Amino acid sequence: MLQPKTNKLLICLALMLCALWVAPAMASAQGKIGVVNLDQAINNCKQGKRAQAELRRKAAKLETELKKLNEDVAKLRKDLENTAMLLKPEAKLAKEREFERKARRLQDRRRDAQQEMREAQRDSFAPILRRMNEVIKQIGATRGYSLITESRSALYYPQSADITEEIIAAYDKKQP
Repeated sequence: MLQPKTNKLLICLALMLCALWVAPAMASAQGKIGVVNLDQAINNCKQGKRAQAELRRKAAKLETELKKLNEDVAKLRKDLENTAMLLKPEAKLAKEREFERKARRLQDRRRDAQQEMREAQRDSFAPILRRMNEVIKQIGATRGYSLITESRSALYYPQSADITEEIIAAYDKKQP
């Protein structure tokens, strides 16, 4: 029968061997982690920049249209204020209704323009995001990443884990 000192020594030796055997497995299980700022990647890739330019043109066109409608409503308001005392009640009522109709049309058009811009933005960037995800998956698989996450969901990460520029370059190469 072994002595208690020998038992303790064997147990300690067995524990150390287990630790040496498990440590490499734990280290390899951690793997490589990458972080991507998707907003930056989508906005800074070539297709994203083209989509933004197109959206700016559309917004400028809508803004010009809304400005014209706004000027018409302001002119009608001023005209109504200046001539209200001189008009007969029927004529005054007709001008007030015309003003209200144009003001509602302006409000409706403003709301429609905002909706158009949201839809245009979604339609422009959704395909880019879909293709960007494919590039991210490809880079993750080929470069041995265990996890690639979006930067907004990460509370902390070292700057070396940020692969946004790498993703942009790979996307631009794949989608000129």
